Amino acid sequence: MSTFRILLKAAVPVLVAGCTLLAQTAIAPMSANRLVNSIGLDRSVYFPGEAAVLTLTAQNLGSTPIQVSEPSSGCFELSRVSPVGVLIPLYARPVCPSRTTEPSGSMTVLGAGENLQVAMSGDDLWPGASGSRLAGTAGYYQIAQNTSGASAVFRIAMPKLEAATAVRLQDIVYFDTAARREVRAPAYMHVFSLRWNNQSYLCIALSPSTRDKAVSTDGAGNVVAVNVPYRRLATVPGPVTSVAGTANAQDNLAISWLDNLGSGQTVLVASGSRDSAVDAVEVGLDSTYERIHAAETQQFSASVAGTANRSVTWSVSLLPGAPAGAQPGAVSAAGVYTAPAGVAAPYAVLVTAQSQADPSRSAFGVVSLAPQNQNALAAAGGGGLSFAAKPPATAMSSSEPRP
Repeated sequence: MSTFRILLKAAVPVLVAGCTLLAQTAIAPMSANRLVNSIGLDRSVYFPGEAAVLTLTAQNLGSTPIQVSEPSSGCFELSRVSPVGVLIPLYARPVCPSRTTEPSGSMTVLGAGENLQVAMSGDDLWPGASGSRLAGTAGYYQIAQNTSGASAVFRIAMPKLEAATAVRLQDIVYFDTAARREVRAPAYMHVFSLRWNNQSYLCIALSPSTRDKAVSTDGAGNVVAVNVPYRRLATVPGPVTSVAGTANAQDNLAISWLDNLGSGQTVLVASGSRDSAVDAVEVGLDSTYERIHAAETQQFSASVAGTANRSVTWSVSLLPGAPAGAQPGAVSAAGVYTAPAGVAAPYAVLVTAQSQADPSRSAFGVVSLAPQNQNALAAAGGGGLSFAAKPPATAMSSSEPRP
């Protein structure tokens, strides 16, 4: 897979009214164990080019007010998780987006239990005109904020393209000041069906494009790139055989599709409603990346927002690349992960916290395992790896069904 777009909602960062400015109140100094920073994703499994929503949250867990800066301040790093659980940075240096909605150094007072949230755009994080198109392959990735240590893990999956159509819209018209004339360009809205994990996902572009083809595939029909940001419109159990669409004078769409049984469905999409709000339920982990040795334990803590049911179901599985005979270990109902005793060579496992209120929403945590015997680690070619303890961080994410 050549590209992945983590292009988020095309909107400037918005402060969510979850904080209160306090006047004439004693302000306690900011302390790392009282201020929790988190990164939230609308899902943890993305397709190439799929739009995502990223939310940064700062929450005061203390009993007194504290003064904090905007959560989006600071720099970010994107890394790929290798088969043995090592983070491989995708950029030579961190990305430090400039903030235009708040003055430099702007501070806010958070009362006890209050939080401040900022919605981020992928274009804010990845520099350059094509900065939101991330080179890489299918697998697991981590985005982390340098200043707070907050992180989130997500997966890139490669679905198969089933059917696609480009719906002709009204021409895009603009005035070319250099040529001093009106210019008309053809406009298309792309609709396509992607097959993954025994389900089909009907997808729609978030905005018109001048391209008449948006989806690129490899020789096996796997999607390697999508040249327009898009979202999932509907989920179909059976394979989709054809997709069609029409647009009226207001660019409202009527999208129809047929499944493999010949059953047809139609959905109407208003021109202003293509970029819908994300699901309310979010699952968070206090850490999304840990490095431990054989037979050691690691406590994970999960939080659930958007529902009264705060319970999660814990599970653990091997990540791709684990050696033959490798065991994933175990995770208790309280979120305590226990590494297997027999770790002969480094490999990684995935700890998942799944919402019981909405099983489609979950958060990932990567655990990189190393042999207890460092001589065995060196013999396996991992003698240069460092497995020092990492300060805990908080990450918020929510996802599609577990892989």
